[in-house]
Amino acid sequence: MFGLTRIRIVEIGVALLLTLAAILFVGLTVWAAEIGKIEVAGAWARPTVGPSRVSAAYMTIANKGHAADLLKSARTPKAKSVELHQTTMTADGVMQMRKVEDGLPVEAGASLVLKPGGTHFMLLGLEHALEADQNLTLTLEFANAGLVEVMVPVSATAPKTEGTSP
Repeated sequence: MFGLTRIRIVEIGVALLLTLAAILFVGLTVWAAEIGKIEVAGAWARPTVGPSRVSAAYMTIANKGHAADLLKSARTPKAKSVELHQTTMTADGVMQMRKVEDGLPVEAGASLVLKPGGTHFMLLGLEHALEADQNLTLTLEFANAGLVEVMVPVSATAPKTEGTSP
């Protein structure tokens, strides 16, 4: 075949197979990244008060991918545990805070807002007090997107967002 030796034909065949495998790998990687595209904005945590070793963290989690995802858990090396909690109001006006056991869904194209008086992260068993102007690293775990690291500034008030006045 065109004066090629059998070994040369095998070499060309292997090169074509490897090229095809590389193209498939890159395509699958891009596809997987689109499924689990999570963006986090407006993250902040409250400073601890007095000898307390408990705080709360808030943020907006946006799913920019094409498939729903599930926020399964969070962790930080600065706390013994991080729990998802939801605050609700009973019919007689009493606020209740309950641990979310099975994670929280984040639909494709939607956002999950963690805020005071609603859904939030509880930081339990902190090693040291959290003081304003410090930072805390939270690692969020999603069913599809995997692990997402978030730098969380410690502040007594929520950060200003675009479009709000000072």
